[in-house]
Amino acid sequence: MNGFFVFADYSIGTIIDTTGPVRDSFTGLWSGSDGNGTNVTGVYSDSLMTNGGSLTLNKHLSMTGKETVSPVLQTQKIIGYSAGDTGSHLISDDSIYTSTNILSNQSKGTLCFGNPYEVSQQSFKGQSASFSIVNARELQLSSTARHIDGNLDYSLNIGNSGVNSTDKYTEGTIITTFTGQSLTNTGEIKLYDRTLISGLIRTFNRLYQGSEDLNIMGSSSGEGFVHDKTIVEKYYTKNETDTSMVSSGTAVYYQDIMTNGGNNDEIRSTSGSESISSERMVTYTSDGDRSIQASEHAVATYLKGSEENSKDLSCVFAGSQSTNTTQSPYKEASAQTGFAGVSSAQISSSTLIRDPENSDALNLEYRADIMIPVGFNSTLMKEMKDPDNDGRFEDLNGNGHLDMHDLVLLFHNFRWIGESNLSLRIDFNKNGRADYADIVTIFHSMNQTQYQ
Repeated sequence: MNGFFVFADYSIGTIIDTTGPVRDSFTGLWSGSDGNGTNVTGVYSDSLMTNGGSLTLNKHLSMTGKETVSPVLQTQKIIGYSAGDTGSHLISDDSIYTSTNILSNQSKGTLCFGNPYEVSQQSFKGQSASFSIVNARELQLSSTARHIDGNLDYSLNIGNSGVNSTDKYTEGTIITTFTGQSLTNTGEIKLYDRTLISGLIRTFNRLYQGSEDLNIMGSSSGEGFVHDKTIVEKYYTKNETDTSMVSSGTAVYYQDIMTNGGNNDEIRSTSGSESISSERMVTYTSDGDRSIQASEHAVATYLKGSEENSKDLSCVFAGSQSTNTTQSPYKEASAQTGFAGVSSAQISSSTLIRDPENSDALNLEYRADIMIPVGFNSTLMKEMKDPDNDGRFEDLNGNGHLDMHDLVLLFHNFRWIGESNLSLRIDFNKNGRADYADIVTIFHSMNQTQYQ
């Protein structure tokens, strides 16, 4: 007769409407067995804290688990929060950790000594999602989470995504963090995603799915400071029974975006499973006095060797071990871009580290398209110098002194330099702005220098 563990079904509702510090938390533990060697243990925790401000919380949590070894948990939160003038913070997180092991008779049909029952399969899943709200004057958000068999589906929505919502902003700082880990006998996948946006936030959406595959999708739109970072790591080994070969590999993907202001609209998706893939599109605009920096890196290795025999630790009558490394291809792709003093920029990129499966090929694809305004000259920015240390760039061509070539460069690049955060570095007449009178001033200065 097969056995099972029966969980009681229950639900908990929480309503809070208050001003001042708040702490609300829940923790659930479970363990179960199906009677056939499959054992599951897990823990789920949920918490919300504020150190002041006004909070409205409507939360519903339910657990169901009839005739299952792992319960189904569902949570939903609708939060309204205002820090006012107090500078208060709000922190909320959801996390779930589960482990599974399957016992089987490894010595069936063979002569073995000792305990014939071994753990044939083991797995661990750890998923967490958290967000922090810092000094938000008025904010409305909703989050939903569903946990089943150690898998976490989590969504977070802040702001309005409707057509007529372009003039509605949330003022404050939002920090979100998602972590995922899936560990089995044959490999491991990790994902880490962190986003910080501070300023005027129009929309902010995140969807995280954590199981054997780890996926994060997000979009955001607003004006202010942004720091967005994602890391995916993968390690695996495979026993290929058809070819008696053992293959292993590693892969790492990393992306990072930083701005010190301006308007930033971003859509991105990252997935880690048998393959690692990423797509992102960034549109950035400013008044020319802000900067954006974006980087993306991907590294992968693939190692393939022969296997003469498979040594079984549970039996004394076993063969030899795996040997012979046949090849170890290595591939890397990376891109790094930095824009200072541009009025607009667009970045679109895609990365794919494809699972080699049973072939010798390691496939890593990377593509990036970058568009910036006509006239922007990144080389010129690197060559600009201030030979007399007065805070202004007299030497634009980098040859160590002021000459006619500097005047020509200033004339041809005057528009984008004047609209950038470098504008005061060419304010030669010291009137507090960049204008064509500065070209006349530097021209007279050049003539005076020549006749001295």
